[in-house]
Amino acid sequence: MVSAAMLFAPGCGAGKQKGDGASDPVRLASFRSLAAKDFLLGCPGGSERPETQRQLERLAELNRFADEKGALQSLQLAANDWAGVGRHDVRPGCGPGEAAYRAALADFSGRLDALAEGIARYRR
Repeated sequence: MVSAAMLFAPGCGAGKQKGDGASDPVRLASFRSLAAKDFLLGCPGGSERPETQRQLERLAELNRFADEKGALQSLQLAANDWAGVGRHDVRPGCGPGEAAYRAALADFSGRLDALAEGIARYRR
């Protein structure tokens, strides 16, 4: 399995470009939020719950805000990174029950908080 950490290590991957790895808080936070989103959506019934829908709306709003700030490339690179490694994710899936769902929801919400912070700090 390819380590997701390698995607964000300095000097890894193709040549330098805007939005490169660990130096780009939007790319890193977006990658982590995508991983948390997919995990949450894997919870039994998680995708239909109103709380999940609110967080997905929040993600869409944060993506619009990032685009307005000029960070669209960072979002696209994060999506590409997750598309490449997400299918190799070996974590156990979300367990059944309310506690597992709530933990996954809290993680996703926290990842969105970090994305909001990264977007706020983003400089072209």
